[in-house]
Amino acid sequence: MRQFFLGSLLVLAACGGGGGGDDSNVTNSAPRISSLSFAPTVVEVGFGGGLATIIGTFDFADANGNLSTVTLTVLDDGGTTISTETIGIVGVSGMTQGTIEGEVLVATTTLGDFTVQVFVTDTTGLRSNTLQGVFSVVEPPWATKSPMPTTRPGFASAVLGGRIYILGGRDATAPVIPQPPVTTVEVYDPLTDSWSTAPSMPIAVSEPMAAAINGKLYVVGGHDDFGLETDVVQEFDSTTQSWNVKASMPEPRAFAAIGTIGGLIYVAAGEGPGVTLNSLVWYDPVANSWSAGAPSSASRTGSGGAVVDDRFLVYGGYSTAFVPDSGYRRLVESYDPVMDMWSLRSDGEPRRDFGFVAHGGLVYAFGGNNVARSLDWNQAYDNATDTWIAKQPMPISLGYVRAESIGDRIYVFGSDQTLEYTPANDRF
Repeated sequence: MRQFFLGSLLVLAACGGGGGGDDSNVTNSAPRISSLSFAPTVVEVGFGGGLATIIGTFDFADANGNLSTVTLTVLDDGGTTISTETIGIVGVSGMTQGTIEGEVLVATTTLGDFTVQVFVTDTTGLRSNTLQGVFSVVEPPWATKSPMPTTRPGFASAVLGGRIYILGGRDATAPVIPQPPVTTVEVYDPLTDSWSTAPSMPIAVSEPMAAAINGKLYVVGGHDDFGLETDVVQEFDSTTQSWNVKASMPEPRAFAAIGTIGGLIYVAAGEGPGVTLNSLVWYDPVANSWSAGAPSSASRTGSGGAVVDDRFLVYGGYSTAFVPDSGYRRLVESYDPVMDMWSLRSDGEPRRDFGFVAHGGLVYAFGGNNVARSLDWNQAYDNATDTWIAKQPMPISLGYVRAESIGDRIYVFGSDQTLEYTPANDRF
């Protein structure tokens, strides 16, 4: 299949210096071209109904002022030539330098990275150097998958055995405020894009934290039937398909950040009874005991927690004591469990209740809310360089989000939505 089309669809023009062309004393020399640029360089498969218009430019220098044609060659990702087109350049007679720009109609029905090569030829047949760039047709990074069976804000999530467990939350159908917590556990299987149910939790909680370790799931804290923070810890054994109540947290909390390092579960910040917390505690599942570590520099609720490079990263959140950004925090802190010490990292955007998950050496943050309410943001944090990278936004804005990584994909959950994100396809 031909990938690029020129012919009458290409309109070229030139501008710049004059002179040359008619001077018989000037030795004929090959033209030179530079600064090839075209946009877009990446489109999703099927973009534009199968055809996309690409605008490109490059500069030229030609001492003789006798440019004649431009040739565009396209190679597939295996190096095979799939298209070569040559067309005359208009409006350049006598010009010794300038810029050429034009349009190319591109087929977007074939996935791949295509190398685009360009050169010009003068009226005597002398050919310039060749410039090249890469044009990519990619799968979209986002896909909508089977929706969650139950719409329930305030749930927790964790991965166990290659499946994603959605745990607890609030009954969205209840006509009271606060809506009561639920014991519901639903399980998403990415391989089959299907949902199933698991045994319900013994204690209903909303806004809890969840983590998987040593083949078991732990649901920590949350809000109880009265809307109060709880210190309860519930353990799910997938082998026996049974729940057990374990040693309570040192203090009740909900809306906290959670992460696992070295066989321990770390919980930081969150909402306590009438107070926003900055404390850090960790749980040892083997000893069934809790310990306290150094507190972080700021209290906040609704922050995200993720583990990268054996550090517990805590980002964002909300605190009424924080005046800038209407209380929504940009703060990123990194906890070193060996040194029992926190360090500041580069700020992100202000938000709370977002999905935060490590994947492929980066940590991704999805959605959440701030004064703008629900967000479609997708940003990645690079711990090695301490920088944030903008990624393609989610296809829908979601105000309460949880995210989990399995294989080469990230799964994002909010409201009743299930979204699949493939970072390798996000080249925008």
